[in-house]
Amino acid sequence: MNNITLGVHLIVKDEADLLPHCLASVAGADEIVMIDTGSTDESIAIAEAHGARVFQREWTDDFAAARNEGLVHASTNWILILDADECLQTPLTELRSLLQNTQAQAFTVNIDNWVGERPEDKVKHSAVRLFRSGQGYQYSGRIHEGIDTSILSKHNLSAIEHSQLEIIHFGYLPEIMTRKDKINRNRHLLLLALTEYPDDPFHSYNLAVNFCQDGRLLEAETLLRQGLHHVVLEASYRPTMIRDLCKIYHAQGKMNAIDPLLMIELERYGDYPDLHFLLGQSLESQGLLERALLAYQHAESIPEHEVLSGKYVCEQGMSTFRPLYRMGLISQRLGLLEDAARFFHRALQHHSLYTPALQGIAAAFQRLAVPDEEIATLLIQLVPPTTSISRSAIIDSLYEINAYETITTLSRDIFPLELDTAYRIISSLIITGKLEDASTAIGQMTLLASQDHLGLEHQKQWYTLWAICQWERYGEFKKDLLNHTSGELRSGLEYIERSQRQRVACPVEIEVDHIYSSFLSDLIGQSVKLHQLTLSHTLVDLFPAYRSEFATALYKEGNWQAAGEEFIVLVRDKIADASVLFYIGEMIFDKGHYSEASEWFQQALEQEPEHESARIGLSLCYLQQAKLSMEDALQSLKDAHAHGPLQEDIGAIRKSITLLNRTSWHTQWSFRQSEGRSSL
Repeated sequence: MNNITLGVHLIVKDEADLLPHCLASVAGADEIVMIDTGSTDESIAIAEAHGARVFQREWTDDFAAARNEGLVHASTNWILILDADECLQTPLTELRSLLQNTQAQAFTVNIDNWVGERPEDKVKHSAVRLFRSGQGYQYSGRIHEGIDTSILSKHNLSAIEHSQLEIIHFGYLPEIMTRKDKINRNRHLLLLALTEYPDDPFHSYNLAVNFCQDGRLLEAETLLRQGLHHVVLEASYRPTMIRDLCKIYHAQGKMNAIDPLLMIELERYGDYPDLHFLLGQSLESQGLLERALLAYQHAESIPEHEVLSGKYVCEQGMSTFRPLYRMGLISQRLGLLEDAARFFHRALQHHSLYTPALQGIAAAFQRLAVPDEEIATLLIQLVPPTTSISRSAIIDSLYEINAYETITTLSRDIFPLELDTAYRIISSLIITGKLEDASTAIGQMTLLASQDHLGLEHQKQWYTLWAICQWERYGEFKKDLLNHTSGELRSGLEYIERSQRQRVACPVEIEVDHIYSSFLSDLIGQSVKLHQLTLSHTLVDLFPAYRSEFATALYKEGNWQAAGEEFIVLVRDKIADASVLFYIGEMIFDKGHYSEASEWFQQALEQEPEHESARIGLSLCYLQQAKLSMEDALQSLKDAHAHGPLQEDIGAIRKSITLLNRTSWHTQWSFRQSEGRSSL
């Protein structure tokens, strides 16, 4: 076929911000047909400037009807369907080449859905977006419309072939979802569709997805469980239903529901890496590390070309860097540090900017006694700092392992102060006591923030660091700080100064103004993270109600001695909450005093019956006490009884202890924090 012509069809309403990028990606198409359903912005003018033929149609809550309106106006023999929040990634020349001499009626294309800011925040699926025109095909479906059914009513399955054409979809980015109010719009259409077709499991499934997007997990779970009883096994979206249901179970901590479901479904979808990965996550959370490792290995063993075949909806990296990273974490927890480093390195070979793996390899080498400066050199070799994203990944990884001194010595020619790195760099300067250098850097960033008209949150970030620096250096907030800040931050800082003057004049407890409650809590937490305790001590002295938050922040930061002193005060004053009681129990447990620790865990559970970590801690206390008692009993027996039932019971208890200790019940600290732990 030498007379192949290609048209691009869109439905648009108020898409002036995204439309130029979309249309630029298909420049050179023989025809652009746009159905406008009521734009009040510049969408029509933008489309016409790109040579589009624009037809206006009243919106009737029906995407299929709008699509079919476009088909009426088609004059090409092939049609590519795009949305305004999409771009064609494949060159048009490659697309045209695909259409030469093909017998296919239609092609599926790969759609890369961006769902977050990080490079790996993508979900891939495939859909029929390219098909022959003039064949009488019609779209169906009020929402999530498709033309597949129409094509297959005239041809067999071989008429639709899979292609490697790629479209990037930005519409699931959180800011676009919010701005376009897509959740509510889609729910309205789905409910209309279910009114018309109440037994359609496809609409029910998509409503479950909509509920997930809105955080309504219980409703989504109910719909998916009901839908699985009605959907046929051959339905293309059924494996995605399994995937989404397992993700909901995982988010709700219902691991006992994941394992039996996946054991059955993996018999059907053994080549679906996301399901193997989800099984691994479930097993890992239960402490079944060896079995989890096997599940991740299954995910990683699935060839990449099979994942890209479009058969399943897949998160990016589910057969590469994601399972390799989890395998690295498991190896690290098992004490196999060299194996962990190798898994992290393999993950980075698939995605060099995968920050969790970069942080993982840094932590593994730190535990292997590699100096921080050499770790920094390794990270720079793995991720050359040529872009702001790569520089940020390196700085974040060093910060995560508490390599603050190393961060402060990095060359500013290679690692300049920029929006993605400055907070970590300045924080490292403050933590290492270089307050003057930190103040200078803050001045540079506040100037940049004002010149580039960055958001108020960015400006507040720098001024908050400045405030902590000033209090540490001078014991007050200087006028230059108060004159430059505005809004909530300035009001909060002035409130602290007023409260301090009031306390000096009249030393009685000050009742906190609820307007400043969140501000004070954040400021205490930040000063603890920055190891600058002068301000946080002042705030707790002024406002004793924050002592619990202060103590908790100290404990999580690894400052056990100071945290313990604050815990004693809270218990003495009978104001210790469940979290504090749990942390006290945890500290005593770590010293091997299981009977006393059990009392603290029990108190935590009395205050908060759903405190799962306290429940596991209490169980471990009982198991440890039982093991010690049985070991004492065994010692008193003669050698003839050394291999009897008592020995078997001790072995079973030891296994239970190992399993529970592998769960994430215990507070976790970095290697550097744990290194400095002192006895209390």
